[in-house]
Amino acid sequence: MNLAIKKIAIIGAGAFGFALAKIIGDKYKNKAVYLFDTRAECARHIKATKQHPVWHRGVKLAASVIMADSISAAAAGADLIILAVPSACLRQVARDLKANLKKPVIILNTAKGLAAERGLTTSAIIKRELKGVKVKFNLCALSGGMIADEVVKGAPLGATVAGRNKKSTAVAAKILKNKKLRLTVSADLTGVELAGAFKNVVAIGAGLFDGQRLGASSKASFVSRAAAELSALAVAMGAKSETFAAASEAWWGDLLATCFGASRNRAFGEAIGRQGNVNTARGRFGTVEGYGTTKIARRLARRYRVKTPVLDLLYKVLYENLSVKEFLLGVTRNP
Repeated sequence: MNLAIKKIAIIGAGAFGFALAKIIGDKYKNKAVYLFDTRAECARHIKATKQHPVWHRGVKLAASVIMADSISAAAAGADLIILAVPSACLRQVARDLKANLKKPVIILNTAKGLAAERGLTTSAIIKRELKGVKVKFNLCALSGGMIADEVVKGAPLGATVAGRNKKSTAVAAKILKNKKLRLTVSADLTGVELAGAFKNVVAIGAGLFDGQRLGASSKASFVSRAAAELSALAVAMGAKSETFAAASEAWWGDLLATCFGASRNRAFGEAIGRQGNVNTARGRFGTVEGYGTTKIARRLARRYRVKTPVLDLLYKVLYENLSVKEFLLGVTRNP
């Protein structure tokens, strides 16, 4: 595979996809960077103004970033394709890409979640949908504490790029990293993907504590216990233990940013903690990755025979009408 990157395609112009287009476009004035989104109004606005209609007010993309009119225009001939779409959209996006892969390519996925039917990781979903593609593609995953608003502001951040092909992983990391974004590389694709999915589960639980206006100490105690359960589950599923160690950007960096920062999953949990109604929160927030992942994680814990008492309590809040008060009592009483 030729690892020279001349054309980059970013599929998905949400808050995070736009943020990636910003840092890559600012870094590389001599590379073609194509951005695509299925939402016509959003695409038209970005094309006309170089600004996002909803997120990152006042932030403009570099002239080198081109808003593509179709996924074909964005992906055809690309050397690196970055998927910045929700995990629920990943299957369809991979299908749409299939006909446009005509040359070897690195595919970097940023979606964090698991497939409902079998608990498949995002890379497994992509591989299934691209089965039969005649060109070689190497899959990588990005995970870490990278809240989109902080990315575009150039805050000092850290993350991990994981993939089974060492050279492709290093190339993908090189494209993204800059003076403010520190990137490590890992061969543990499974572990990094599970870390990205499981941290959303913990963040919902952390939000329950915020909704009840409990302090950081109470929330931190929950986060540490839930993190221990889910990291044990990930290792049982084949992840490397070092991916879940204290210095890991893919796990602890992302976990802490999501549980203590302005993340969607934490805010969803906070809304439940404040109002006590899961359906009301779901109506307000729409798709929240950690909601479905909680159900999948609980099922996986039983399959792999990992004890997860804290996860079980969170599941009961989200799916069995356990009250937040009962959840807090259960977390306190459970050894």
